[in-house]
Amino acid sequence: MPHLRSTYARTGDAVAGSCPPVVVGIDGSPGTEGAVRAAVADARRLDAPLHLVHVVPDRFALAAVDALVGADLVGRGASVLAPAAAAVARTAPDLEIGTELRRGTVAGELAGAGETAAAVYIGRGSPSSIGVLAGRAGTATAGRAPCPVVSVPATWWPGRSRGGVVVALKSAAGAPELFADAFAEADSRGDRLVVVHSWRLPDVYDDIVTARVGRTEPGRRAAAALEVLLEEWRTSYPAVEVELRVVHDHPAAALVEASADADLLVLVRRTHGLGGAGILGGTARAVLRDARCPVRVLPTEGMTAVPGLVVEQAGDLVR
Repeated sequence: MPHLRSTYARTGDAVAGSCPPVVVGIDGSPGTEGAVRAAVADARRLDAPLHLVHVVPDRFALAAVDALVGADLVGRGASVLAPAAAAVARTAPDLEIGTELRRGTVAGELAGAGETAAAVYIGRGSPSSIGVLAGRAGTATAGRAPCPVVSVPATWWPGRSRGGVVVALKSAAGAPELFADAFAEADSRGDRLVVVHSWRLPDVYDDIVTARVGRTEPGRRAAAALEVLLEEWRTSYPAVEVELRVVHDHPAAALVEASADADLLVLVRRTHGLGGAGILGGTARAVLRDARCPVRVLPTEGMTAVPGLVVEQAGDLVR
């Protein structure tokens, strides 16, 4: 649906660069505070405008009900945006700040706002959070937006962790685009890059593999294949320190553990369901729920495989 109102005002004398805006969805709950802080830091780093978006609910089956309360909802939405924009202007007077009211479903409208955005930031509260961005709406946004979506814990403060940028690599499919984003993020932040690849078969089979070949050999072979994949990226980004971790664990568990002291975790969304869109896979959902740091979810559009290189496929070991 088209937006209801959009404002765009410069709050300082700095002129924003040519980078698309950084979008952050707000719902008036404490759960989006960390997302706003992270989005402000990202906009400054990219020299980009910051665009605050609030979605007014559109859930009425009866048009008569909408006619009675629709204007009140728009007014309430404006009262959510105004103080949020004012707070950002006080803490970041150098930023160009825009605000926008949209009406519809939260995931659909935030995904729509992402069509012209560098990234969309959403808040992530505790499992008991009641903000509309805290649960399924936030996950659905990450599953369908055409740009990267960054899910940020409510208590997150940029700069307090120095564990680097973690990138989750399952296989060579999509690795060039995944590494392009992760290396660029690490380089622009002055961070190291931690590449995490985990392998583990379902428990009923895993003991057979480990009994015959142990845990060391599959990890060694996976690491060798990944080093080949990383070689050109190390050359392109010589200032980025790279650490490779190949672990025998379930992917979600390995990534959540790696997130404990990370600045950012980057993964590619692998959607499931009708048309392959809108429903994230189990690993991504688990990471979005439990990760301790911001999680950057990349869209899969345009991702290609590296011919001849297979790190892991359908649960099989490297071969």
